[in-house]
Amino acid sequence: MKVGVPYVLFETRAGRYGVDAYFSMRVERVERRATLIRKAEDLSPVDERPPLALLETDSLEGYLRALFETLYALSGESFNKRARHMRRWNIWRIIGIPTGHQRHIERDERLAKRNREALLALSILRKVLGVKGPSELEGAKIVPLGYAVFELEVKGGEVGDPVYRELFRVDYGAAMALSRLIIEEKKGLRP
Repeated sequence: MKVGVPYVLFETRAGRYGVDAYFSMRVERVERRATLIRKAEDLSPVDERPPLALLETDSLEGYLRALFETLYALSGESFNKRARHMRRWNIWRIIGIPTGHQRHIERDERLAKRNREALLALSILRKVLGVKGPSELEGAKIVPLGYAVFELEVKGGEVGDPVYRELFRVDYGAAMALSRLIIEEKKGLRP
């Protein structure tokens, strides 16, 4: 079964892209939104706004700027949180206070994963917007171009696209949104 996922097309000085207008608003963590940006060549433009699009062309520029600023702050915060945890643990370990070695290793792995995810998302947005930091964000030009649809192949619970497959595996909110999108597709509310 093919499911149409609505996208908002836009252009920056780096090229033409599309941002998912359905799943990006339903993911559990903000870091995962940047992975739902893809090149415009992979998308089929449509003349009017798809009925299931949750992101409007009018709010696209504000959405991308806010996402960049959030990811920029989050990537630094998650690294600082991890560093604070490791410093405290090392102090306790050096003075001989047992605090549970495996528990600290598991927490560090969780924090490291979150930090990597935030840094990856930030690097995607840096490439797409053509900026390095928040100070350059004011000069970034984002021009909405309209709407498009991405055909997502779903066969018996398996998703054809590797980006969406991984997203549905790790994000419960997105997986639930896929179920709703399939139901809406069967009702005839195709984007």
